[in-house]
Amino acid sequence: MQEKFIISFNQLPPSVNNYLRPSAKIVDGDTDNPKAMVHMYETKEAKDFKKIFGAYLKREVKKQGWNIDLTKEGHWYLDVVFVQSRTNEDNNNYFKILCDSMKDIVIDDDKNLLVRPQMVLYNAKSPSFKAVLHRVNYIGVFKNEHIHDKFVEDNCLGCKRYNRNCSILRKAKEGRIQEDINIIDGFQTCQKRG
Repeated sequence: MQEKFIISFNQLPPSVNNYLRPSAKIVDGDTDNPKAMVHMYETKEAKDFKKIFGAYLKREVKKQGWNIDLTKEGHWYLDVVFVQSRTNEDNNNYFKILCDSMKDIVIDDDKNLLVRPQMVLYNAKSPSFKAVLHRVNYIGVFKNEHIHDKFVEDNCLGCKRYNRNCSILRKAKEGRIQEDINIIDGFQTCQKRG
């Protein structure tokens, strides 16, 4: 199963400065003591981008045979190359709408998305971006699959907790730092194995 999703889009997302805007309205009809209520609304520019980009993503999901269920667990990198129209634009302002637009189409939940700009280039006539979505190398607190497997082999196999769905191992795989796991020379050991 493919664990990489490739995006090549011919326009940049709107800046976060143009994504949500505040709007105030007076509530409670008391003319002597009116109260203002502020709420945020999505701009037309943001809605238009989400509509066009969402349609593109749906076509690519079908074309690339992407399965969103892959992203239900763990973190995912989104490595991005931006081609901006001006040198004074801040690429960090694109992340919010970009991640929000991918949710429920390409990725299950954008809280698991780690955006990493790889390069910023400039072309006044053709701003765009390219991105690759792929699974992170680490598994929770374990730097990579090898270290995870070594931990399980050295600490879990033969342990009574392991056969009962060990909460220490489960939390470690979720990325939770625990006092029950010590790190020695880059490898973790379990204090409660037995």
